[in-house]
Amino acid sequence: RKVAIIGGGITGSAACRRLSKCPDLHIHIFDQGRRGVGGRTSSRKYDVRDGNDKAATIRFDHGCQFFRADTDRFKKIVNEWIEKDYVSEWNGDFRSSIKQEHEFFGLPSTGPFYVSNDGMQTLSKNILSDASENTHVRIHAGVRVAQLNRDTVTKKWKLIGTSGEAAYHDTDEKLQEDDQRNVIGEESGYDAVILTDISSSFGGWHRASAGVPDSFSTAVRNRVGARVPLLTAMIAFDTATAIPFDAASFDHPVVWFAAKTSSKPQMKTDKECWTIVSTAAYACDKIEETPMQDPKTGEFIPQSPDYLTTVPGPDLLRAFEEIVCDKAGILGNDALTNLPKHVFMDAQRWGSALPCHRHLRHESSTRKVLSGVPYDSGLHPLAPTRIEEDSKSFLADDDLALYQAGDMMSNYTPGMEGAALSGIDAAEHLLAQLGLND
Repeated sequence: RKVAIIGGGITGSAACRRLSKCPDLHIHIFDQGRRGVGGRTSSRKYDVRDGNDKAATIRFDHGCQFFRADTDRFKKIVNEWIEKDYVSEWNGDFRSSIKQEHEFFGLPSTGPFYVSNDGMQTLSKNILSDASENTHVRIHAGVRVAQLNRDTVTKKWKLIGTSGEAAYHDTDEKLQEDDQRNVIGEESGYDAVILTDISSSFGGWHRASAGVPDSFSTAVRNRVGARVPLLTAMIAFDTATAIPFDAASFDHPVVWFAAKTSSKPQMKTDKECWTIVSTAAYACDKIEETPMQDPKTGEFIPQSPDYLTTVPGPDLLRAFEEIVCDKAGILGNDALTNLPKHVFMDAQRWGSALPCHRHLRHESSTRKVLSGVPYDSGLHPLAPTRIEEDSKSFLADDDLALYQAGDMMSNYTPGMEGAALSGIDAAEHLLAQLGLND
């Protein structure tokens, strides 16, 4: 039997890890990330010139900043990762100026907090590296699945897609028009498909759409309800900032969280680097101002580096400086006079950073529909991780042999833990449906 997993983030990696224990199953993972697998557990590395024109290497976790292990199931898995030196507990000077129930994934009140050694992205890479030691696991990196076609006779799913520059999420639309789509992966098709990126069920206008059947994509969208967008800025300063904390949650209209790269285990960098995370309310406003879909042509609008480094990037940096230089703010009388000059800035738009809570699926005063997509900017507790709804942690259509997993489908509190458990649960359900054992 052959299974395709679309998406190599933590959900796809966790699903692959579980399925790979079955020797009778061939597993193919397809991931369209420009920098490899990882999804929202992504890291970036840049080589830049500092203020003295000296070469410097800088690094950031620009998506998921850390995770917790609140459930017994996930604690066991995380302990295995710690033993393998994939993961370490993140200890540092953590602070907050916001109500505990509104802290960024429970930091600093609800520890312990864990990070992947040498950057968050390495966790998915290590999990999949372990799994691919089995000859029945294959990883297709830099490949975008654009269409799923089911053979009416064999009932197998054939994947149509592209690779190279045209596969990436931020590629110019003109380049996309010329891409050549072909059958990718197994020519004869797959017995089942696990999708892990919620954007797979967007309409064909979206770059990450996988062309799933309407009945399935409708069920996915109905289960999600709304998603929470975030923007992140990556800032490297020429000299040390004198900021005394390593990470903090903020009560601010623009910035929700910030973390210093070098405070994380094995994240060495030549300059002081910070990842600044926006509030969902700010991200919603920016998406409304600069949508992801052209209202006239319906075409996808990729995030432009020019836009990211002239609008959200500077906005987040200014807000962060305001926070640490305000004597009425988080540092009180120890507030800084100013921040040093920065030598690098980049930013990222996470349109589907996390799902809204299950109880907000149907009604919410903080919901906006933008380009036909519901977004929610409300603040609700993100720690500890618990079951929020009496349902499965994934969506299944056993007749079609299609499965959607991830935090957007999970019945757990939004976050990485719920995403990983969703992938594992979907994998175990699929093994039962195929009549396969470890």
